[in-house]
Amino acid sequence: MQKGFRHIITLYCSLFTMAAICSAAPLPPFTPVDVMGKITEIRWIEAQHIKGISGMSGTAGHNRDVPAHFIVKLTEYSGVSKETAREMTRYIDWHALKEEGEKSRPSFILLQINHENRTVLQEGMSIMVNGYTVKGDEGGTWTSLEKLDILP
Repeated sequence: MQKGFRHIITLYCSLFTMAAICSAAPLPPFTPVDVMGKITEIRWIEAQHIKGISGMSGTAGHNRDVPAHFIVKLTEYSGVSKETAREMTRYIDWHALKEEGEKSRPSFILLQINHENRTVLQEGMSIMVNGYTVKGDEGGTWTSLEKLDILP
């Protein structure tokens, strides 16, 4: 009985350690994609300086600057598969698709678009984003793009 209990405790400790290691790992970056869609919701977030947390791994352990950016909800989008749309959105907000079925194509995608000018994008605009990538770790999510076009 004693030996079985130790085995269970060892197993739980191993699982906890593996979960901690996995959660500290960087998110695998996406291959750059080109995506087009209509902005139906938008939020602009000012640039921030975030202090690192002593003892944390990855970027969470370091001071970092987060540029001013938009969080854009695109509908009527094209250019990415349903799997890519789902993963891109989850990198920006893990809970955004909680109402959406796992097998279906999401009705929207979220993009994080870095920009200093809070008036450059507005609801109702159609945009084309070329070379969009998403990556990050426990310290945050970073995105980049090659080109942003506002469509007529």
